[in-house]
Amino acid sequence: MVTFDINGAIIEFDEKMDNYNSIRKTFKNQAEYASNNFKNYCLNNISTLNDLSEKSLEIGIENIENTIKKGVETLVGYNLITIDINTFKECYCEKYLNFQRMFNNTIKQTKTKSKKNNYLTKASIKPLIENLSQYIYKDCFNIHYAVIDALIQNDIKIVEKSINEENIRKSNALFNNYKDGFINRVDEGMVIKQIITLNPYREEFYKYLIKEDGDFSQEIERLANFLGYDVEPYKDKLMDKYINNCLENDDKDIEFIKEKVRKYAKYIGSKYEEIYITRIDAIHMFENA
Repeated sequence: MVTFDINGAIIEFDEKMDNYNSIRKTFKNQAEYASNNFKNYCLNNISTLNDLSEKSLEIGIENIENTIKKGVETLVGYNLITIDINTFKECYCEKYLNFQRMFNNTIKQTKTKSKKNNYLTKASIKPLIENLSQYIYKDCFNIHYAVIDALIQNDIKIVEKSINEENIRKSNALFNNYKDGFINRVDEGMVIKQIITLNPYREEFYKYLIKEDGDFSQEIERLANFLGYDVEPYKDKLMDKYINNCLENDDKDIEFIKEKVRKYAKYIGSKYEEIYITRIDAIHMFENA
């Protein structure tokens, strides 16, 4: 059992949910790697529509195939050894794979719109590559659904089912009502627990909690990391915005500003308080040089 205390709401993940989360996070990381691998290759090697059509399709399929192999490795890790790569791909993955269809549609639409037919400027090719890399991400990430399907259909009972659409819808509705102020704060702990229990995979909710309620104990960040999300960059943005606001609107008592920033860093659970204090000193020194 993995436990978190989020603003008084005790969130628990049993072994089955912990296993599901581990699989999901593995393929989230794999999808990010595959997407970046595809994008970097294309940005460095593609300059024409023909190149995009021929070379990038091959590298995209290769990344997806590698992720399918990782899916079979995962199944074997759960002692499901009667499914090979071909079976896994044909029986479990196909319904989750859309890259080749989306790729063909993108190329067709681009050729139709392109007056020059073949040559693409760097400015015009980058958005195409970004879109295609997102299709890679979705296919590779979605393979975790195929892994879960295969495990459950073959009576591997130590993994939880994927979050269903009804629970996602209910969780979204609760979150919307919570942030819109329609739910009494007296019921805050109960509502937070329901939102996360129904669907723990909405990163926006954890960012909202950090901004509105703080993260003194860094427990929200710990939960986000467990689920595969990195909220440190978001905390950095909050700190930057807070510092800029202080420098623009407060008096120029630099020690007063630094104390406010220290308190805010503790409030949102930032790990880099002294870096921001150093930044304030640098800004103050520059302005008074």
